[in-house]
Amino acid sequence: MEIGEKLNILADAAKYDVSCSSSGSSRKNMAGGLGNAKYSGICHTWTADGRCISLLKILMTNACIYDCEYCVNRRSHDTLRVFLSPEEIATLTIEFYRRNYIEGLFLSSGIIRSPDYTTELLIKTARILREREHFNGYIHMKGIPGTDSKLLNELGRYVDRVSVNIELPSEKALRLLAPQKSRDAIMAPMKFFRDRIAEQKQERSKRVPAFVPAGQTTQLIVGASGESDRDILRLTEGLYRVAKLKRVYYSAYVPVMAGKNLPVIARPPLLRENRLYQADWLLRYYGFSAEEILTEKEPDFDMDLDPKSCWAMRHRELFPVEINRA
Repeated sequence: MEIGEKLNILADAAKYDVSCSSSGSSRKNMAGGLGNAKYSGICHTWTADGRCISLLKILMTNACIYDCEYCVNRRSHDTLRVFLSPEEIATLTIEFYRRNYIEGLFLSSGIIRSPDYTTELLIKTARILREREHFNGYIHMKGIPGTDSKLLNELGRYVDRVSVNIELPSEKALRLLAPQKSRDAIMAPMKFFRDRIAEQKQERSKRVPAFVPAGQTTQLIVGASGESDRDILRLTEGLYRVAKLKRVYYSAYVPVMAGKNLPVIARPPLLRENRLYQADWLLRYYGFSAEEILTEKEPDFDMDLDPKSCWAMRHRELFPVEINRA
């Protein structure tokens, strides 16, 4: 199969992963090198469904040993499986960069053979780009649950950002829709990256190599299982507080697969996804807690009013505000 055909398939398969961002890194160019990543982030163009199209955003392969019921790449799905080698991905990245098509690479993958084997291929790709091609542009890759910590440590030396995707917001949903995964296995690499990033910041004065300088993210699927908005927001709050994530991304469930445990819906819950992003902003920048935004009596967002308007309606005793004393 021609590399262009592979690229079309693997780019399309990557569109459901929305944990794609490119800000926070400051990897500078060097003499004889190519590209650089800056604190201000890469100039994106965003599509209507949230995908970043200024990065080469692909899967290494859409083959997978797991059989997650909601996933278009699940093992039991009858679809054409393709694979791009580390050499092919590195070549595409450099050629696309030279043509000014992209500013960096967002590389995810199905799991082939094992988490360790898949991560070794990701590392090989990053090593070719950094050490042979001297590429200093932005690289975002996956931290795969179940991977040995030595491999995670090596991966973190080459990439700007990692994402360890939780996908399903509860242990119950994982058992039902992705029984080969567990919350503990997912949290292990997330905690490893958190601790190593903290260590690296303490050792900065010793001029140690950068380790995941743009931090880590995760993704939660909204609407594939029965959690309330309050459940999801409390999980998000915990991830920011305990795992020190840079961002939590929300992906409205797209009913592309049929399954006995999957909901039957006419369209993705995009407004619900938007409400979660609005509430996420209140958590990260305005000091709200999840319990303030959603309560036990009102565990789901109002589809007609945004979260801060709902909060204001519940606290009318605080208004009007005298702006000179606020």
